[in-house]
Amino acid sequence: MASSWRLWCLTLLLPYLITVKLLRYNRRDCLQKQFGYHDRASLGRMTLAEAHAIQTTLGEVEFPKIFSTSIFFALFKTYGIPSISSLLVSTGQLSSDATASKRAADTGIIITEVVLNKPSSPRAINGIARMNYLHDRYRKAGKISDEDMLYTLALFALEPIRWTNRYEWRTLTDMERCAMGMYWKDLGDAMEIPYTALKSGKDGWRDGLQWLDELEEWSDAYEEQYMVPAEANNQLANATLNLALFPLPRWIRGVILSFALVLLDKRLRFAMMLDDPPLICERIMHLVFNIRKYLLRHIALPRPYGMRQRWFTETPDPQTGLHHPMRYIAHPWYMKPSFKARWGLGAWVRWLSRKPLPGDEGKKYHPEGYAIREMGPEGLKDKGYEEMEKTIERLSRTKDRLSCPFAAHQSPSG
Repeated sequence: MASSWRLWCLTLLLPYLITVKLLRYNRRDCLQKQFGYHDRASLGRMTLAEAHAIQTTLGEVEFPKIFSTSIFFALFKTYGIPSISSLLVSTGQLSSDATASKRAADTGIIITEVVLNKPSSPRAINGIARMNYLHDRYRKAGKISDEDMLYTLALFALEPIRWTNRYEWRTLTDMERCAMGMYWKDLGDAMEIPYTALKSGKDGWRDGLQWLDELEEWSDAYEEQYMVPAEANNQLANATLNLALFPLPRWIRGVILSFALVLLDKRLRFAMMLDDPPLICERIMHLVFNIRKYLLRHIALPRPYGMRQRWFTETPDPQTGLHHPMRYIAHPWYMKPSFKARWGLGAWVRWLSRKPLPGDEGKKYHPEGYAIREMGPEGLKDKGYEEMEKTIERLSRTKDRLSCPFAAHQSPSG
């Protein structure tokens, strides 16, 4: 009887494992076949629309967990630069958990609207326009340097690649890295961030991969020089970590924090004046990630497109005409009080921890949704429209954005 049971298990398991083997790398190979960039010489012909399609596939379907986590830590890593952290602390937006969580929600919404919508779409362009308006006040006042803007851009371009190569079941291909380089290079252009600090800043780049490599070289040197300890770094780091741990019961926060610190490199922990995690936490984290790699590569079927990670509603709420995020971290800013949001498993965990749910406290967390044009501090809600229109007009008329930005640097044969 036992041998018969084992035979049946083997009969069922073997075809499943073969199916996993056949399908696991299928999406990577299909992307390569679909876009046809098989060597370095061809990468310079990649268009922005293609780059965005490749990056979106990686972020929503192929590696959604690692991509989203790496973006959070990319933003967190900028707080290790005193010139950045001191400005953020001085704004007073960290004075309470509610204001800090609203700033985090607004930042996350703007980034996802810009990155996940097509570059030519009104939602992406509006997001860039709002982001530029919120930054320009400080850039014009000399409170944000071009170098700090470039470093922040570098982290958003590089951290998803680093995290994927370090923690995922496969590394990224040159085509995928090139796509990310091209996308973020274009976004930097849209934000009017100068690239003169990069080696080829005057002559230009032949493809997104060259731009990405030069950006990494520059950002590593910048980080080595300017990522130093400061009280503002520590204040901002603690406020952000407390915000991330806010949904959890108090008794487990210390344990989770120790594991979270493993994800921060030693230089960043030193600059933020954070303790090193216990060695046992490092070993457990490495073991967990290695087990995860193995299970995803050999046991788990690829995520189907229908189960892609969604971050916001694709169509406006018919009642309010506004959009809603699909998830939140601390407070339920802009979340629609749907049945799942109020009665799902995650809602029960928050309820047991006595944390607010979507729809709680009336209109406090804007359950009606959000409009990109109003993102930012409450005092700027109805401001900046004129400045935004100028950016929208500039980006809307720049048709060359969607073609190949590196075409001018290709040889006639390439």
